[in-house]
Amino acid sequence: MGIADGVLKRVLKKITPTKKERKDLEAVIDKAVKTTENIIKPLALRHTLAGSFTRDTWMPDKKEFEIFILFPEDYPRERLEKMGLKIGGEIVKALKGSSRVAYAEHPYTRAKILGYDIDIVPCYKVSSASRIKSAVDRTPFHNKWISLHLPEKLSGDVRLLKQFTKALGIYGSDTRTLGLSGYLCELLIIHYGSFQEFVQSASKWEAGRVFIDLETHHKTGKVPKNLRERFKNQPLVVIDPVDPNRNVAAAFSPGNFMKLVKASRDFLRNPSEGFFFRRPEKLNIGHLQKLLKLRQTRLLVVSFRKPDVIDDVLWPQLRRTSRRLKDILEEYEFLVMGYDVWSEETGKSIILLELEVWKLPSVRRITGPPIFIKDRSQEFLNKYKPLGKTWVESNRWVAEVKRQWQDAEKKLKDSLSDPLKGLKAKGISSYIAKSISGKKFKILKEKEILNLAKKKRDFGLFLKHYLEKRI
Repeated sequence: MGIADGVLKRVLKKITPTKKERKDLEAVIDKAVKTTENIIKPLALRHTLAGSFTRDTWMPDKKEFEIFILFPEDYPRERLEKMGLKIGGEIVKALKGSSRVAYAEHPYTRAKILGYDIDIVPCYKVSSASRIKSAVDRTPFHNKWISLHLPEKLSGDVRLLKQFTKALGIYGSDTRTLGLSGYLCELLIIHYGSFQEFVQSASKWEAGRVFIDLETHHKTGKVPKNLRERFKNQPLVVIDPVDPNRNVAAAFSPGNFMKLVKASRDFLRNPSEGFFFRRPEKLNIGHLQKLLKLRQTRLLVVSFRKPDVIDDVLWPQLRRTSRRLKDILEEYEFLVMGYDVWSEETGKSIILLELEVWKLPSVRRITGPPIFIKDRSQEFLNKYKPLGKTWVESNRWVAEVKRQWQDAEKKLKDSLSDPLKGLKAKGISSYIAKSISGKKFKILKEKEILNLAKKKRDFGLFLKHYLEKRI
């Protein structure tokens, strides 16, 4: 690993905060904490700081931290939410920042203050993680556990893992990224002892066979029976040290799991700084056009107004809807080769479907039961004889009937043109259904798809990644 040592030292130098960056952050934290204390003291409330800066694993390009306002356990939930937002607003006003209401399991204040992103989150001060009333109540326990178990000498290794996953596009456990959270990166480094040991182990990972339990909550050393159904289809299981029933890696998708395994193998074979820093991507519309022509498939891109919901709701609904549209098309024998989703902050959302078969003959063949089975034969004839013609091949009935839909685009348009109630009934997710109901959608032609890629670089890169995807 001699070559890797040199690479890691150079990378670490680039991603470790400078003295000035540390000093600037400390000054902002000090000011925010003093302001918070002045506001909550008359209310007899307490606070705690959270974020990677508390254990020196923060990245210089992430100017952010969290202030948790701790409420007594018997505080009514509705009152906690209102008071939490009120306190957040007062802190932001006192520090002359800007803010908006964001949502986890309940609303909180997301602020921009002195160039830093600060989340001001109300939570319950519970005695143990097993008594939490919402997911945010768990964060102070995470902070405490990491502060006790992450040696200072491993801070750099955590940064290396964060940068490694960031370059792969899999850093973040949000519903859009489906990757590794900062907390998970810390746990993995604590478990393996260094970044180099991590990549050595990750290069040998097998999906569904990696079980990490730092506190040995489960004595067998594997997923216990009572949790197998909950952790089903989760390729990596890392038991939360403060919650024995939670998999910290639950959001980590199978595709991203394999991407990390391959990147670890490739890094060990040929370590370089390129694994930690993405080169700016080039976007060539002519290249995209050429790729589409070579594939000889057909893209159906459904474009509609982005629903006004938080990302944690939006992305799962986009994915569920894309799978449902795939199933609808395949029910009518239009074979879907692939599908994906994209959305911007404000404006458009996209569902992309790539078809192997998009035009079909006017008739279709249906093979029925053997002629020797009287009841089933009669049922088959009663159903299909009025619709077309029937005959016997070998020992089975066969029918030929008129096909309802010959064109995939027309079928898709018809399926999406139902009123709101009908869209929901056929499995279109609620916020997506609301956005497209009343025919407020458009199915883009290839020229329009390429024009959109030219106009919106993020969509262009999404299309490029879809067409070139591989692990």
